[in-house]
Amino acid sequence: MKIKHLLKNSLLGLALVGGLTATAQDAKRVMPCSTYEAMDDHFAKDPKARARYEMIQNTLQKEYLDYEANKSANKMSAPPVYTVPTVFHILHTGGPENVPDANCIAALNWVNLDYARANFDAGNTVAPFNASYIDSEIKFMLAKKDPNGNCTTGIIHHVDAAHTWSQSTHSSKSIYTWDPTKYLNIYIVSSIAPTSTVAGGGFIVGYTFKPGTHPTGSQEDIIVFRYDYLTGGDNARTLAHEVGHWLNLAHIWGNTNAPNVACGDDGVTDTPITKGHEFTCPTSSANTCVQTNTVYNNLDNVQNIMNYSNCTFNFTTGQTNLMRTTLVSAASGRNNLPTTGNLTATDVNGAGSCAPTADFMSISANGYTTCAGQSLTFKDVSYGATVLSRVWTATSGATITSPTGSSTSIWFPSPGTATVTYSVTGSLGGSVATRTVYVLSSAATATDGITESFEGSGVPPNWSVTNPNGVGWVQTSNAFLHGSFSMLLDGAISSSGSEDILNMPTMDFVANPGATLRFSYAYRQKSVSHNDVFKVQLSNDCGGTWKDVYAPSASALAAGSGGVGATNFVPSLSEWKTQDVSGHPNYGSMVGSASVLGRFYFKEATGGFGNKMYIDSVNLVAPPVGVNELTRHLRLTLSPNPTNASATLNFVLSNQADVKVIVMDVAGKLVSPERAYSLAAGNHNITLNENGTLNKGIYIVSLEYNGTKLARKLIIE
Repeated sequence: MKIKHLLKNSLLGLALVGGLTATAQDAKRVMPCSTYEAMDDHFAKDPKARARYEMIQNTLQKEYLDYEANKSANKMSAPPVYTVPTVFHILHTGGPENVPDANCIAALNWVNLDYARANFDAGNTVAPFNASYIDSEIKFMLAKKDPNGNCTTGIIHHVDAAHTWSQSTHSSKSIYTWDPTKYLNIYIVSSIAPTSTVAGGGFIVGYTFKPGTHPTGSQEDIIVFRYDYLTGGDNARTLAHEVGHWLNLAHIWGNTNAPNVACGDDGVTDTPITKGHEFTCPTSSANTCVQTNTVYNNLDNVQNIMNYSNCTFNFTTGQTNLMRTTLVSAASGRNNLPTTGNLTATDVNGAGSCAPTADFMSISANGYTTCAGQSLTFKDVSYGATVLSRVWTATSGATITSPTGSSTSIWFPSPGTATVTYSVTGSLGGSVATRTVYVLSSAATATDGITESFEGSGVPPNWSVTNPNGVGWVQTSNAFLHGSFSMLLDGAISSSGSEDILNMPTMDFVANPGATLRFSYAYRQKSVSHNDVFKVQLSNDCGGTWKDVYAPSASALAAGSGGVGATNFVPSLSEWKTQDVSGHPNYGSMVGSASVLGRFYFKEATGGFGNKMYIDSVNLVAPPVGVNELTRHLRLTLSPNPTNASATLNFVLSNQADVKVIVMDVAGKLVSPERAYSLAAGNHNITLNENGTLNKGIYIVSLEYNGTKLARKLIIE
């Protein structure tokens, strides 16, 4: 026995702390496996894929049955051990989903115990199945070389906000997959949303794809697994279950995710026909179906790892033979994995002692976007080895608070882009990671309002796109309301929870008193339950806080526009809607601010892959003519300006009137008591800052006359 003795001593301790058998109450909270739902979702999107899958499955089943028919002739005293190079991809944003490497190692070791019949509870397997549970001579080892031949531990941590998955998001999120003909890729994610409701409001633990679901070498040929089930013990049994599917095992009741419904067969010669069992552990005399083979004594294999019971311990010899024939079958796409050449290339027997891989992330609310004169905070998330020293650097005149710390704040003085570089060193060398920071101008760039229909090349000047997930707002000529272009967010290729932002120029609400903000859009909701999130948001504290000025439900957004449907959405003119956000109370809170950031925020619904949204004709509308006429009528001036002392607000009234004078800072905070006057017709002067109480800076002076505010900037030097 080649594997058992290597594993038993090192892993027995895990059984004592891991808790191998979940209670029925615990189990009802989870759906252990969602493989067939994920496969059906894929087949629905690609009808040709099902025919390809069925053809490959027929070939694999024939190869397996041929082996069973001739196993006496094929029997070897010492069958070769098939080793599978394995890599874990941990997706995270610095939270608990960024599990330590030890969790991956423990889970993989426990899988190896199950496949070697070396687990501590193997002896609990009841007759006649205890005799059928054999060492599979299949083991899984972490790769020590990546596809480029570089040193690796086989456990890769990816900073990626797309760590919430669903059964249908693998096609866009599995971007980190190493060649699946050389590696078993296991993605560790924070959650997996079902395409339908899980009974009891539960959640999905994992899923994968049986051979033939995807073409050989597809990046989607992966296992997906929840981070909080990545430990030893019974949780790892769920991973062993998914690996079984990856090696072409069905559930013992057949190719569905619905146990306890109807008698079914998994195509394996020595597993009984059964309905399967869910969240229970019947006695050894359980019998749900009529058996045709008396060797089973009319018993169900309740304890089979490919069942959903609470007491799974074993595989059968037939299941082992099926997995082994799958691993050497050209039809499966798995046959290169255990070859000598591949094991050498992936260096599974290497030490895996590497230099640390540098990585870091922003822990500021604005991510990698800030305003000139403000700071972002970053923290180390390096992995692979112990970091002994570290150095932060940044371009564009940025100031670093802790150049050698594991976290640091960096101050960015001027608009533009800056590159942050993080270098780490360990006992075996070092590595470097870089990120681009977008530094916005806190000074208004839209001082004369906004009139934008996206007719230039690409994203307009002073606009920007924040795109952390690979799918962002882009210019398109496929649909438009005015001109020949609009901005498009293609939700059809956006994964679950993807966030994409179109940033507007910085607006000056002082220079544009009474201005209204309008835009036009077209949107189609994929289904009534596909709840995308769309918001128009403003901020007058450089993105420190964002206030919604338009945040409809997905159904309200679609109503009167593209409606509901999964077909590709290219709007007609009648499907464009124009929205004025100026009536929202949060919009009113921006009045009097000389620096207002604005953005269109879109978050793809759970499940991902929705439909399209377009934006066109964005306008910060100039004040109506009446206000301009009033400005000329009052002949409002503020001088001297700039000043290092007092200033005089001068205006002319044609009739007796009540007026108010208000002085605020650029954040909208009142800096001196509001003044109210009842004045006669004629010329009037009101002195401001007569006592020199205002500090150096920019202030907004507003004259309120007949319900209308006229504002001027005051600069104190």
